[in-house]
Amino acid sequence: MTETRDIIVVAVDFSETSEDAWAAACRLAARTDSEIHLLHVCPDPFRQAWTVEGVGLDFPALADEWRKQASERLEAIAPRAGLANDRITRVVITGVPHTAITDYASGVQADLIVVGTHGYGPIKHMLLGSVAERVVRQAPCPVMTVPHRSVGSAAAMAPPVKATA
Repeated sequence: MTETRDIIVVAVDFSETSEDAWAAACRLAARTDSEIHLLHVCPDPFRQAWTVEGVGLDFPALADEWRKQASERLEAIAPRAGLANDRITRVVITGVPHTAITDYASGVQADLIVVGTHGYGPIKHMLLGSVAERVVRQAPCPVMTVPHRSVGSAAAMAPPVKATA
């Protein structure tokens, strides 16, 4: 029987906090022999609030450019994992971030989602962040949140230990 690796989906938006989430996911993957799906969700330009200046924009071309730039950035950060290249899947999708993250995790039967927190929103969402909060509420699997650097150090966090049967 072939044993499959656990799948860790780490969502990044290229902020400092998502860099910390990426680092935490890499440490966990190295300790648990898991594979990582490095995920970036591009906004849908058709759903963005545009001013009059946006009239006449080539929205499909804009979406393609955003996906291309995101793919290049994922390629740039993937080697920092210190993991074999075949253990990292790079994924760029377009959509609403929290929905796209949870739908993707469900589709690949992820064992864990790792997401950074920003502390934005009313009363800073108790320092969680609206995307992270929604991912926690809607996720099909456990979620590890990595706090904003102003809250705590991701480097000092001890990753959870993988439970085995």
